[in-house]
Amino acid sequence: MSNKENTLNSNEIRVLIDTSFLLPTLRIDTDKEVLEAIKYFKAIKVFYLEISLMEAMWSIIKKVPSEKMDLINDGILAIRETYNLISPPASAYISAWKMYKSVHKDFIDNLLYATSRELKLLLLTVDRALIDKLAKNKYPTDNIIEPAELAKILKFRNKNI
Repeated sequence: MSNKENTLNSNEIRVLIDTSFLLPTLRIDTDKEVLEAIKYFKAIKVFYLEISLMEAMWSIIKKVPSEKMDLINDGILAIRETYNLISPPASAYISAWKMYKSVHKDFIDNLLYATSRELKLLLLTVDRALIDKLAKNKYPTDNIIEPAELAKILKFRNKNI
C-alpha cells in the first residue's frame, strides 16, 4: 500500500511541507498554488524542518528591508506555534547526500524527501523538477503530493475546510 493510500485510510493526514509553504507567513510572495494549499492546513497535521526556515531566510535577506524585520519575527513565531517541528533521522541525511551525488543538486529538497520517506509523512511540494528527477531515477514518489492533490484527498475524506 502506498503512502497516499495509507493517508487516505488513517485518521490523521500528516504532511511535511517544503519551504515554499513557509514563505507567506514570512511575508514573502509566492505562487497562487501555494496560497491555495495553505487554506487546507487546518485539516491536516503540518510538519516542517528548521532548515526550511533557514532556507526561507535567504529570500528574506535579499528581499526584505530591515525596517520590516518585526513582521518576519512574528512570522517565525507563528510558524513555530502553528506547525510541528521535526528533526530528520540520521539515515535521512545519508539518503539526501546520496541523492545529491546522483539525482538532485538541492540538498534541502533531498533532505525533505528523505525525511518524509523515513518518517512516513507525505511531502507537499510545488517543485515539479524534483518530482521529475526522482521519477526519472526510479525513486518512489508515492509520498509526494502537490497542492491540487492535497485538495482532492481532503475532499475525498469529506473534511470541512
